[in-house]
Amino acid sequence: FAQVKGQQSARLALEIAAAGYHNIILSGVPGCGKTLMAKCLPSIMPALTFEKSIETSKIYSVSGILQNLGGFIKEAPFRTPHHTTTVTAFTGGGHSSLPGEMSLAHNGILFMDEFCEFPRHIIEALRQPMEDGTIQISRVKNKYLYPADFMLVATMNPCPCGFYGSTAHNCTCSTA
Repeated sequence: FAQVKGQQSARLALEIAAAGYHNIILSGVPGCGKTLMAKCLPSIMPALTFEKSIETSKIYSVSGILQNLGGFIKEAPFRTPHHTTTVTAFTGGGHSSLPGEMSLAHNGILFMDEFCEFPRHIIEALRQPMEDGTIQISRVKNKYLYPADFMLVATMNPCPCGFYGSTAHNCTCSTA
């Protein structure tokens, strides 16, 4: 985060968000550094407590990916699903009812770059887990309740062309 130059207001907002574990959305023209700042955010996040490390490691263990990460999660997860991800991969479920991106981001950051590119059903799927800190996956014979307490960090352009409000480029979008 120390390598980020300029953008004092955005830096301050991200520092406050990290300190209080607040969700944040960064909006600005292409190339202004939104994604860079968001990707640097883990470097200023508070360290995981031992209890949170255990809790996070359990989720990764159930997912079958803990062994690939050294057997114990010591740092807050930083998950970056692509806007083309399926709702099942995002929320969890599928044949084995495994945790999805929201649970894998538990005790860490769920980063949604180009937020407006995500389909509406993915964005709607955020609502209940963000309120409750858990996500329930219901199947014919079983119900699974996974933790999903994450900090949502999103970036977006102010309009489809990206240059609304820019002093360097003209916005080509209609007023509608």
